Amino acid sequence: MIDYDHESVDCAERAVMLHMRRRGLKSISDSVLLMTHLQSLSLEGNAIRGLPERFFGSLPALLWLDVRNNQISALPAAVGQHMCLKTFLLEGNPITALPPELGNLMSLKALSLRNCPLTFPPRDVLDLGLPNILQYLRCAQLGEEAEVERLCFSSLDVCEEDDPDIQIFQELRHRIILMERNDLHTHTRSRVQHLLNGQREGRVTQKDLEEEEEEEEEDSRSTSLSSSST
Repeated sequence: MIDYDHESVDCAERAVMLHMRRRGLKSISDSVLLMTHLQSLSLEGNAIRGLPERFFGSLPALLWLDVRNNQISALPAAVGQHMCLKTFLLEGNPITALPPELGNLMSLKALSLRNCPLTFPPRDVLDLGLPNILQYLRCAQLGEEAEVERLCFSSLDVCEEDDPDIQIFQELRHRIILMERNDLHTHTRSRVQHLLNGQREGRVTQKDLEEEEEEEEEDSRSTSLSSSST
C-alpha cells in the first residue's frame, strides 16, 4: 500500500518509474493504478496473487512490467487491449495458462516465462519463441489449430535484441540489479554492526558473526548469478 500526502499526489501520478520489489505486497493498490504516466513498474519478489482486471487499462503508457517471483496464477484478458507494453517478465509465477488475448499484444518484444508451470500454450509452442507464441494465442481465439514453423532458436526468455527499446530496458534491468546489490550490502553492513555491538555487550558470540559472514557470501553469490542470467 502506498500512501501519498496531498502535496505529492500530482507528482506521484506523473511518475514514469516505480520500483516496489520485495515489499511483501499481496495486491496492487489503487494508488498505483492512478499513475497513468507510468512506463516502468517493478513488483518483483512480492506475494501478489493477480493483476486487477483494470490494471492494463489504468496504465496505458506502461512499457516495462516486472512481476517475477510472485503468486500470479492468471492474467486478465484486458492485457490484449494494451497498446504499448514491450517487456513483460512473468518468471517464477504459478501461472498455468496464458490468456488467448495476450496474442493481441502486438507491441510485445520480450516475454520471460521461466519457471512457470504452463500447460497452455503447450511446451512445443513455447519452445518456438515469442512470435509463434503470440500467433498460437491469436489462433486459439478463433478456435483454430495453429501451424507454426519451427524457429532456429529455443528460449523462454525471448526478445528482439536489435530493438532499441529492448536495449534500453535491458540497461534498466541492469540498474535494478545494481540497486538490489546496494540494498543487500546496506542491510548486511547494518546487521554486522548490530552483531558487533551485541558482541561487545556479551549478547552475541563469535559463532554468530561467522554465520552472518557465511550468509553474506551466499547472498552475494545469488545476486551475481541473477546478474549473469540477465
